[in-house]
Amino acid sequence: MRKILTAHSIVRKIKKRLLKERGNFSKLALASVIAKDEPATHSYCIAQEKWSKLLNVDYHKIQIKSGVSFKEALKIIEDLNSKDFQGIIINKPLPREWDEFSLLERIDVRKDIEGLNPYNLGRVFFNKAIFVPPTVLSVLELLNLSKCEVYGKNIVIVGFSNILGKPLSIILADRLATVSVTHIGTFEAKRLPFYVSNADILITAVGKPHFIKGSWIKEGAIVIDVGIGKLKGKLAGDVEFKEACKRASFITPVPGGVGVLTVVFLFSNLLKAAKFQEKDS
Repeated sequence: MRKILTAHSIVRKIKKRLLKERGNFSKLALASVIAKDEPATHSYCIAQEKWSKLLNVDYHKIQIKSGVSFKEALKIIEDLNSKDFQGIIINKPLPREWDEFSLLERIDVRKDIEGLNPYNLGRVFFNKAIFVPPTVLSVLELLNLSKCEVYGKNIVIVGFSNILGKPLSIILADRLATVSVTHIGTFEAKRLPFYVSNADILITAVGKPHFIKGSWIKEGAIVIDVGIGKLKGKLAGDVEFKEACKRASFITPVPGGVGVLTVVFLFSNLLKAAKFQEKDS
């Protein structure tokens, strides 16, 4: 029997923990920087505001005006570092001409609750991460829910981003899974169906609805679908859900899966950041 891995039970559990931990702090504040206000960014910010109200967090949305230079953007981040914010995030996408590395590098590592400052990402290599990106934490939590032991499993990740594919591949390899990271090169070489069909666990984050065909899924595989897009006016994931359900042992839906958890783990990281900063003060 196929089991659909929804996030609702996990959200309830983490929400209870966060509400309890919130009582340890008199004030919490989050700065959310927006450089390009696109639909996906807008939706994410709505979720951030919702959880800020729930946890009594002062939420500050900082909209960077169109045409602001990269040098000015760096000054905005430095200014936020000096203020009483426990967490700072920079919502993507960014203007193409901006240097993403240099921008993320400016975030105070103690306030980098998305775990994307190069220093924090580097610590992932040594299994000493301060903050793990919330999307990565979401995938790991869903794997825990499936009660799957990743040791020795063939895991295929479709997507090579800094926010998911790269850090997740390292974390899973540290747990002695055999990890293959696939990307546009794999697709153009027409090798993607081969890798997907051999995956005991498939994790995909492309953002192209039904990009992964259900017929590619290995019988009994676990499928974690991080991608989200619109197909015929409705939200859909990377994987052909109905067809994949015929083969997968566990599969996450879109919506209702990884995306629901990401903002929850963002605020989990915020409380973690507050603890670090309290110790340093």
